[in-house]
Amino acid sequence: MQLLRIYSLFIILFLFSSCTSLDPAIKIINLDAAKNAVQNYYESGLFDYECSKIIDKAIKHIEKIKTNEKSSVVFDIDETALSNYEYIKSIGFGFRMDLWNNWINEGKARSIPQTKRFYDYLISRNIRVIFITGRYEEERDATIRNLIEQGYTKFDTLIARKKEERNIPAAEFKALKREELVKKGYEIIANIGDQWSDLVGGNSGYKIKLPNYLYLID
Repeated sequence: MQLLRIYSLFIILFLFSSCTSLDPAIKIINLDAAKNAVQNYYESGLFDYECSKIIDKAIKHIEKIKTNEKSSVVFDIDETALSNYEYIKSIGFGFRMDLWNNWINEGKARSIPQTKRFYDYLISRNIRVIFITGRYEEERDATIRNLIEQGYTKFDTLIARKKEERNIPAAEFKALKREELVKKGYEIIANIGDQWSDLVGGNSGYKIKLPNYLYLID
């Protein structure tokens, strides 16, 4: 997650305004109010509601697709398959690389129920699942344990960043890995993620974008 940048609060500054900066075109609010707005979004049920609507639409789309033994859906992990919300809230909606790495290795992230429902649907259809993550290769074992404990027990592979790939922009990295999968014979019919960098660059199939007001990744 080297490219992780915490921008959620700055996004909220533009969504909710109570005072005006020196530039009249920029609306800002108190930082605590911005954090409270993010917390309310996730804990009021609005996040769950929006995710449910998105997944309902995705399932309806997949139901119309004629699949084969190589039909596959690519999953992002953080804020897509697994939620780090409680951890991020516990440190004040900030980011520190050392604490983040410790959190990943603890393997305590919880599944996002709506994504898990989508995953279960795909498995019932014998559609292959592939994880592509910005996490590092040395975090693979902890990540796999976490996924399995949260019910993601069947998937073809998990692709993480190798040491020499750490400085590749997220969108470029994930597009490259999807291209490699297609060359191996996979037919990617859909791609689910919380960042547009999870979805752009080709070989995505149907794009499923979950909401994320915690951070943006370039």
